[in-house]
Amino acid sequence: MRCRAIGFLILATSAICFAQDATLPLVSKRTDEPIRADDPRAIQAHTEIQKLLLTAIDKWNAHDIDGYMEGVWKSKDFVMVIDAQEIRGWAEALAAYKRGYSDPSTMGTVVCEGLESQLVTPEVAFVVMRWTAYLKGGKILGTSTMVIRKFEEGWKVISDHSTTLEP
Repeated sequence: MRCRAIGFLILATSAICFAQDATLPLVSKRTDEPIRADDPRAIQAHTEIQKLLLTAIDKWNAHDIDGYMEGVWKSKDFVMVIDAQEIRGWAEALAAYKRGYSDPSTMGTVVCEGLESQLVTPEVAFVVMRWTAYLKGGKILGTSTMVIRKFEEGWKVISDHSTTLEP
């Protein structure tokens, strides 16, 4: 009986708390309008982001890891997830690439199969890129989702999540 009373008290207290919270707004009022794909800002951003990522692919295909990393935010807050491996920090990501590709000839060749960007704010974009890596032993299909931010020096990848599939 005592357990029932305690259970009822917890349930009643929770109901009162939720009832009070129901009057609070769940989302603050937005003052900015979504940026449409045909907005000149979005078109310009897509062009600049496409150049950033295609330049990075060119650097990768030239087996230039340092050059590839030029398009990445040089911060300890950079986050990269490749399949199930999480790497935090630009320096840590660079070191991981250099360990993983100590022989540059194993880097293969990457081809961008599709690139979509959505401007979230004038300075932040969400990007989806589909790619294929051609290696000596076959090919790997991949999809990368990235958050890219515009800084004074240009757009930089601040977060990258890539998944791969070996066909």
